[in-house]
Amino acid sequence: MLSQTPSPTPITDIRTQLKKSHQGIDEAIDRLLDAVKPWQLFAHAQTRPRVVGLWGMTGTGKSSLVRALTAQLGLTDKTFWLDAGGCRKRDWLDEVLERVRAHHDGQPFVLVVDEFQHARTVKDGSERDEPSELRRLWEMMDSGRAMVELMNRHWLRELLDLHDNLRALLRKDVVIANGRVVQGIDTFNKEMESRRSEENWAIPENSWDWLRNAMPKPISLTAFREQLEKLDGQGVLRMLRDLVDSCIAPAPLDASKALVIVLGNLDELYASGRDPMPELDPEVLLRRHERIGTTGVHEALCNLFRIEQVARLGTDHIVFPPMGTAAVRSLVENEAEALLARLSDVCGITLSVTPALLARIEQQATIAVLGARPVMAAIHRVLPALATELCERLEDRRPLNCVLDIAPSPKRYGASETGDRAVARMQTGEHTEVMSLKWPVPPRPEADPVALRRYAVHEAGHLVCGIRLAHRTPLQACARTSSTRAGGFVIWEKDFLLTGADVVPHLAGLLGGWAAERVVYGEAGVSLGSSDDLHKATRLALDAVKEHGLGNERIYRTEHAVAPVTGFRTLQRSAEMQAQQLIEDAEELALRTLHDERELLDRIADALVKHGSLGPSAIERLFAEDAHLVIEQHA
Repeated sequence: MLSQTPSPTPITDIRTQLKKSHQGIDEAIDRLLDAVKPWQLFAHAQTRPRVVGLWGMTGTGKSSLVRALTAQLGLTDKTFWLDAGGCRKRDWLDEVLERVRAHHDGQPFVLVVDEFQHARTVKDGSERDEPSELRRLWEMMDSGRAMVELMNRHWLRELLDLHDNLRALLRKDVVIANGRVVQGIDTFNKEMESRRSEENWAIPENSWDWLRNAMPKPISLTAFREQLEKLDGQGVLRMLRDLVDSCIAPAPLDASKALVIVLGNLDELYASGRDPMPELDPEVLLRRHERIGTTGVHEALCNLFRIEQVARLGTDHIVFPPMGTAAVRSLVENEAEALLARLSDVCGITLSVTPALLARIEQQATIAVLGARPVMAAIHRVLPALATELCERLEDRRPLNCVLDIAPSPKRYGASETGDRAVARMQTGEHTEVMSLKWPVPPRPEADPVALRRYAVHEAGHLVCGIRLAHRTPLQACARTSSTRAGGFVIWEKDFLLTGADVVPHLAGLLGGWAAERVVYGEAGVSLGSSDDLHKATRLALDAVKEHGLGNERIYRTEHAVAPVTGFRTLQRSAEMQAQQLIEDAEELALRTLHDERELLDRIADALVKHGSLGPSAIERLFAEDAHLVIEQHA
């Protein structure tokens, strides 16, 4: 006879619901459900936990998706969350595992470990001190077994005092029956003055709450009373002694039937540097995501954890894509629609919003490397603020419906930008009224036109040299940022393996910004903003000669006169002279190229001043226009 398999919640229905509520991550949803379904069906057949890893950038919906999934599966009361950011705190693991043991020992449950990147055991290639709590978590994930330090040990001193006091009293004339003192009451009350009880309980009522907290498993007040009423003096002592023993000895937990979901942010796979640049195009992150996959995740994990720990995480790794432009726009529309419906119910006006206003929110709030959170926060800041001002100024008047829109502003630097005012178009019968509203987000400071032009020239130089000489593929060029440290940037596709013939052109691309400033402003007009470019170029030139065998000698040179690594400590001057020659050749190549391409350089700089940022298509069009002009001139 075939055994009956429990009937699970239909995965198809869950899949549809999750894709409606979480846009842009359909593939991640499919893979997560495919990974969870075997556990849902066969958890009781497991001999060790099933581990699933969800990885990606911050704010891409990992935690939200897991919460929605466990709710759809009816597992909310069987799901326990750990924040790995607290892994160095005492009792970090035991607080959760004690609750698991009380209700799900040897049974299926879900353990979600969020912010798992904070549990890293490797940093900059060196192993870090690992907290004992983390070691126990790794062991549980691997074997499904854990020893739980029960939280009742905090009551150990109270238990020992109560036990020893009662034992001393029983040696005198005190007699206990049915949980109460029936003989030697005066002696008992004198010795236990702080614990006196009107009903003469051997364990007074004012100790019952903490005593129940000290028990390994929860017990109701009624059950505790009934248990106490069955005990004589020695029985009460045995109960207290058993509690003392349970406080001292850890309790075993069988977690072999568990589903462990690990959530981790791997932002370094996508973003360059630590500073989240609001101007970074979301599509840049999506392009990088296409190249990552499971292999990239494994490499990133090896930079965070020891090899055997990466193995314990298994192979069920799901990579969440960054939020592209379409996903951000869909998020803005859906969240705004839901919020406006709630605001409409409260204020009694049917509120709606134009695409232009939503685009303004998206423009101001999107910080690609921070995911959905800034956009969500902006929606919940802007729309209620506009609705509040509208209701205050309307007082008792209530139109039937109102459309919130953005008011246009004067053109700045040739660009048509939206301003810091909103408008409300209200309809009452056949009458339409327009009301101006204050935009609740502080206006963006206007860029200094002189500085903006210089940033545009600098980044245009990088584009021309990077594309023409190094044959690199640009993803975004930006000359107008909100950063006080970086005036602009160019984002490229990841570099391919360089050969000796590629080094000088690649160096010329790195020096393109400096060279462009020199071509446009003259030798004395170059700014001090090229330090990062010069650092990268110098390092590449030195590495090529000293470490990669592209110099005159095949010798690996150590970085310092005294160093703990194998390498020749001589001929350093020779290597530096060879690297210097590479830099000089690259400088000459960059300057010559930009002189020859001066018209293209100026056209790209003009476009950056006008638009602030250029994507791949816009850059491609500029270079295509240049090719067309060259053909016309030759003709």
